[in-house]
Amino acid sequence: MSVPTRYGPEVIDSIAEQLAEGKSLVVICKQDGMPARGVVYEWMRSDSDLAQRLYEAREVGFHLRAEMAVAAAKSAKDPIAGRLAFDAERWYLGKLSNAFREKPLAVGVSVNVDRDDAFAAIAGALDRAAAAISSGSNSTSAVVIEGEARPADAGRQLADLGGSGGPGLGEDPDGG
Repeated sequence: MSVPTRYGPEVIDSIAEQLAEGKSLVVICKQDGMPARGVVYEWMRSDSDLAQRLYEAREVGFHLRAEMAVAAAKSAKDPIAGRLAFDAERWYLGKLSNAFREKPLAVGVSVNVDRDDAFAAIAGALDRAAAAISSGSNSTSAVVIEGEARPADAGRQLADLGGSGGPGLGEDPDGG
């Protein structure tokens, strides 16, 4: 990792520790002796190992925040205030972490692809997701499906994907 000489490895260690404690990078970078948030993002863009370390620390912090939110909601004297605080934390975590989203896996759609290629790409994405789950990984990572787009009648190809489900739902408009 190539961190400027003004900031040593102990600064990175401190940032990672504080992220794992559930603090935000905004709060951490406002402390004396810490780099600006933009500097940390620049380091992460230029060093994938550092980026991975900080993202993993951040995920650990998100899990800690979630556990603390549940505990606070359970022990709240005022159930309405407890619910409001819990919902706010859940919303915040859902915006920042795939692990806490209601729909954590998003699939982009390319309509001009061959049907067999599309199924192979989806099967590959599912295999990668299953491998990540079985490995016990709890960090957030994107699943990217790549394929070659080709010009075609996209509506007809999409309709062909579903079998014979009626007009527009897999039925071949030519009767085949």
